Formats: sequence, structure tokens, C-alpha cells
Amino acid sequence: MGKLLLFLSLLPVSGLAGEPVALSEKTYDPSLGVLIIQVNWGRTWKCGQFEHAQLQALTFTQLPLEGANSVVLELQTHSQIAAENTFLPYAYVVQPGEYQLTDFDVAVAKSKKEVIHLKGAKEDMAKAPQSAGTFTIQPGEIVYVGHFGLDCTEEPFLWRFYIEGRSEFESYIAGFRQKFPFVKEVPVQFKLFSTQRFGNPYALENPTVH
Repeated sequence: MGKLLLFLSLLPVSGLAGEPVALSEKTYDPSLGVLIIQVNWGRTWKCGQFEHAQLQALTFTQLPLEGANSVVLELQTHSQIAAENTFLPYAYVVQPGEYQLTDFDVAVAKSKKEVIHLKGAKEDMAKAPQSAGTFTIQPGEIVYVGHFGLDCTEEPFLWRFYIEGRSEFESYIAGFRQKFPFVKEVPVQFKLFSTQRFGNPYALENPTVH
């Protein structure tokens, strides 16, 4: 990947007990997990055969999906017009467990006047969780799961990118710890969102930064 934006700013998130919240010294709980994820909400011009495309929403749901208390993490662009074409960093305190991608929204402009939305359907993706993709967080873990954006090689397509190489990952985590010094002693795991459809497999030989 290219130059990374290292936790210069985070969008505030608040919620009820059990819901994901933005990481802060106040919200951090060592019995829970911390999710590190980056998303590019910007428009990609000349995306495949289309004028432009833009990822506008992502939803991850804790398994089992039919569970009465399953946690839902919803990410949405802060602006459909002014979003910069760069990966923005997020860090959330979440309930431990396995989470599946259950929804997404990609706006695709065929022309200046015609815009369609490519969306994931929770019902369809629930039938093939490994194809849609999952990530897992254990109690006390801080986990990096990837960078999410669009692949425009052929047509607009949701894609999970990633940091390549141990040294790049160490530099990335140094930026994270500068932003959140109260967790600098907690190891960070490189555990990518695993999917058969929205990204290629990749792993670090030594995935933990102490």
C-alpha cells in the first residue's frame, strides 16, 4: 500500500452498553477487544466503465447473526460529496467474538444524472459467511483487520487491502500508539478480515507487535 494516514483523527462514536464505541482512555476496557480498521470513503473517478464510484457504508455483525444480543458495527461516510480519496483510520472498543460482513453500499455513477447503488444483502451473505468474510477478536486483543475501499480494475467492487510487510506494520502501529498512548503496552495483532470474495489472503510471519 502507499503512504498511510496514521490516526490523525477519528470520528466520535457513542452507543449503549455492548455497542462499539470509539477508543479513548475513558472507553478502553482490557476485558473487551479493540478493532483497528481503515476505510476510504472518497470517490474514485473512472471506476471501471463508470464515471465514478464511492463506498458509502459498511456493516459488520457479531455471530451468530440470529443472536438476540449480537453486536452491530455500522460505518458510514461523513460526506457523500466532500469525502477525501484517502484511507481514514478508526479504532473501536468492541465485544470479543467473530464478526461477519453483513452489508455494504457502493454508489456508482453511470452518468451525472444516473446513480445506482450496489448493496450487500444480509440474508444472502448469511448463507456463505466465509465468502462474505469474517474477523475475530479475543478478549484483551487489539486487532488490525485491514483497509477497505474500492477495486476499480474491471468494475466497482468492495475490496479489503492491507499493509504489506512487518516493517510497514510496525510503523503503522507506532502511529496508533502515538495517538493512544494508554494502550502502548498492549500487543497488536495483524489478523486480516478473512474473505473468499472481497480480498486476497495474506499473513505476516510474525503478526504481533509488542
